[in-house]
Amino acid sequence: MTPRFAFRSTVVFLGLFVCSSANAADAAHDWLMKINHAARDLEYEGIFVYQHDAQLEAMQIFHKVENHSSRERLVSLNGAPREIVRDENEVRCYWPDKNSVMVEYRKAEGKGFPSILPERLQDLDEYYVLKLGNTERVTGRVAQLVIVKPADQYRYGYHLWADVDTGLLLKADLLDTQGAVLEQFMFTQVNIGAKIPAAALAPGMTGKSMTWYREEGDTRKVPEKPGWSATQLPKGFKLSAHMTRRLPMRKQPVEHLVYTDGLATVSVFVEKQEKGAKPFMRGASRMGAVNAMSAQMNDYQITTVGEVPAATVSLIGASVAPTQ
Repeated sequence: MTPRFAFRSTVVFLGLFVCSSANAADAAHDWLMKINHAARDLEYEGIFVYQHDAQLEAMQIFHKVENHSSRERLVSLNGAPREIVRDENEVRCYWPDKNSVMVEYRKAEGKGFPSILPERLQDLDEYYVLKLGNTERVTGRVAQLVIVKPADQYRYGYHLWADVDTGLLLKADLLDTQGAVLEQFMFTQVNIGAKIPAAALAPGMTGKSMTWYREEGDTRKVPEKPGWSATQLPKGFKLSAHMTRRLPMRKQPVEHLVYTDGLATVSVFVEKQEKGAKPFMRGASRMGAVNAMSAQMNDYQITTVGEVPAATVSLIGASVAPTQ
């Protein structure tokens, strides 16, 4: 083989490799979009399990779409009884053992199986390697595996199994930086395309005798400029939302900053502490894949929380300071 021919062959091979990798990423991205639309646009009911920290929780879900809007009800099947009812505008959490109902006014999107992905999936290939795996059987259905591998130690990876026929997410593994499973969601039974009656979306408990805690005020009003900001962010993380919220059981308004890379999300809450008030948490904590860190700065408590590695929460949380 002549040097010139060898060079040309190498160039052609590299070109084919780059094109193949790009096509693989595009195909995986298309599947992520399909997963997104299926979770929001289809009607379904089923039972799924959530496993984390050697704990196993079972939930029943009803998801109905009407007039281009979705409404959802989740019922716990083990452990402490609880229900969650959410629509496009608010989320209601019923806790009968605590005799309370928590109401938050916000758009219900993402981070609730099977709708775990944000609506907008942009620039993911800069911070994650996307590719398709094999087709496998999950919950008695043929599923396509989508692999989302992080490019650095500041974000988690995902293995997602989507129903080949409809795109509905049937199983999801959240992986740490070493590839170990931190959390797993999986349908044990599911009826896709089921006609959900209105009665299935009504909470099983009326809440009449319970104490209601409502988020006060309009959280959609955004001040022109944040009073606080994070000065150290992992590559790709940007401020995506900023609001002032009046949370249930909180006297002082809380400034809420949301940073995201398009998939992973970190929230920063800044709350002015009243004299003598005890902070609800100190230092670092973890539950499943969620890491949190809380610190005091003068009269303010700064809490950083997200479904990201502890290093990400630490980097962002330690850099939060008043905006100059």
